[in-house]
Amino acid sequence: MAKWPAASPVACASPGGIVSDGADRALVVAARAGSPDAFASLVDRYRAPVVRLAYRLTRDADEAKDIAQDAFFRAYRRLAEFHPDRPFSRWLFVIARNASLDALRRRRRAAAHGLDVDPQHELGPEEIALRNEEAERVREALEALPERYRLVLELYYVSGLRYREIAEALGIPIGTVKTFLSRAKRQLREELEGAETPLAA
Repeated sequence: MAKWPAASPVACASPGGIVSDGADRALVVAARAGSPDAFASLVDRYRAPVVRLAYRLTRDADEAKDIAQDAFFRAYRRLAEFHPDRPFSRWLFVIARNASLDALRRRRRAAAHGLDVDPQHELGPEEIALRNEEAERVREALEALPERYRLVLELYYVSGLRYREIAEALGIPIGTVKTFLSRAKRQLREELEGAETPLAA
């Protein structure tokens, strides 16, 4: 697998551990101009939350590291698509989430073809059907959420970021983070409860 530029010995994080949007934009501009150290500084800043995001989705530490590498490689190749008036972190987390979901889809396809199956833990057809149905129901409920709600929900519960970190990463007030999170949970609950309601005959 291709690798992103080597990590810079000097991280460009603020004392609080969060790089400002302005600093991110300056690094992106430098990386677009051909500076490997600039992109390496972005990797230094975001490696840990990206790996956490991938791990929370896959529950596999080694796979999470591979996914993070894939996400940074995708970001590096697509720097020209980044709009500098938007937070770099938001753009990167979307790429990382998509890379994680791609990995999960590959895992499901492999399992469907009988690969990497432990016969001692093989599930019966009824349990497999129930688990697949529930996972699909949750996925559909998440996809029904507005993008801004879904991203805040994933950063909080999946990537384990705090309100302040989400606010600074997405460039929105902490109050907005709390509002989005509350609305996302309510809407997700309504979507799931609605999916459980049997259709009228």
